[in-house]
This record gives sequence, structure tokens and C-alpha cells, in this order.
Amino acid sequence: MKSSYARYGALVLVLAGIAVIVWTAVADPDTAPTFVEAADSPGTQPAPAVASDTDDVTQASSDSAATPAPPTTSPAVTTTTESPEPIPVLGAAFTLSRLDGWLNTDATSLEEIRERNTLTVVQFWTFGCRNCKKTLDALGQLHADFRDRGVEVVGVHSPEFAYEADVDNIVEAAAELGVVWPIALDTTKHNFHLWQEGPTGYWPRVYIIDSENQIRFDRRGDGAHTYRELHATVERLLAQASA
Repeated sequence: MKSSYARYGALVLVLAGIAVIVWTAVADPDTAPTFVEAADSPGTQPAPAVASDTDDVTQASSDSAATPAPPTTSPAVTTTTESPEPIPVLGAAFTLSRLDGWLNTDATSLEEIRERNTLTVVQFWTFGCRNCKKTLDALGQLHADFRDRGVEVVGVHSPEFAYEADVDNIVEAAAELGVVWPIALDTTKHNFHLWQEGPTGYWPRVYIIDSENQIRFDRRGDGAHTYRELHATVERLLAQASA
């Protein structure tokens, strides 16, 4: 009997303790026990979002749609087209005299060739000259581009060395180098010195002669820019002649 009373007494004490805990929790929440929830529990506060590149683009697009940017106007651009410098007249050209003949043509004088064409390009050269050889592609292109438009090229072959004065060597070299335009044989270099002022002559040296026998272009050397300018000047002179 005593043990029954003891069990009932213990049960009463447990119930009383529980009642005290419940009453305390209801009466003062700050003193209630704390329970930590797992991160994925429904009541968990979400972590702050981290913006991505896509978010930035989307936000920028949203802002742009909400508040249109003021229209921008490009500053007016003023363009001016300057006329090229006039092509100078450098004086009357000499004739070609005391020649030993012609190759690649049935003409017998520079005047005859000039009368057949609007422009005549005259180059002093010799087949053994390395600098002269560097110009031949450009001259060949000019000949191909303008031959049917009234432009003829004349190569005045003025040899520097004895082997360059041999006509057979000139014919062979011209074929190898692709020189198909008329060649005037200035074996004694009479014209080489007549056309070039002072005691020194140059290989190569190139001129443009117009239909009035006026020199419109005079350059020496093998620079690529010289032959680009030569090509452009021929183009301009032809345009002026046909205007």
C-alpha cells in the first residue's frame, strides 16, 4: 500500500513540474527554451540573394523600361573635300635622237609614238640595273591598265656596262623581264645625259609627256610610292583630257 502511495506521489510531482514549465513558458516567452531549426525547415529566414550578371542585365533593362533615357544627338560632322594639287607643267620634253634603233615597235621616233597616244611614259633604264628591275612590275601593270586608253610606255635603254649594250642581250633580257613595250636603244647614252640636268644621270628615271609634249611628271629612283604616284597621275591626266 505504501508503494502505491509512493508511485502516486511521484506521478503528482512530475505532473506538477510539467505544469510549472508550461505556465512559465506562457507567462514569459523570453525564458522559454530555444530550438534551432534546420536550414531547410519551412520557418527558416531565406538567405540574402547574390546578384548575377544576368540579374544586372535584367535590372538594367527594367530600369531602362521604367525610365526612358533622354534622346542623344550626335554632333554634326562637317566634311570637306579638298581638291588635289594641280599637276604641274615642268617644261617641254626633248626628243630622242642618235638612237641605235627600236625594239618591240614599228615606230621610228618618239614623236611618232606621242602622236598616236594621249600620254607617253618615258623611263630611262638598263637591264642590268637592279633598281630598274624593281620597277618593271609596276610599269607592266600601268601598260596593261592604260594601253587601250591612249597611253604608251617607252623604255629608253641606256647601258651602263658593255655587255648591256649588246642588242642580243637586250632582246633576251627584255623577254625574260616581261618588257613588251617599245624600247629605244640609247647605246651612247646621248639622250640619258640630254634629258637629265647636270653631270649625273639616274637609272631609273621616269617621265610623263602629254599630247602637247609637256613634261607632267618627273621622278627618279625605284620607290614603290613613286610608281603608285605615276599610276595615279596618268589616271588624272586621262580624266582631264577627256573632260
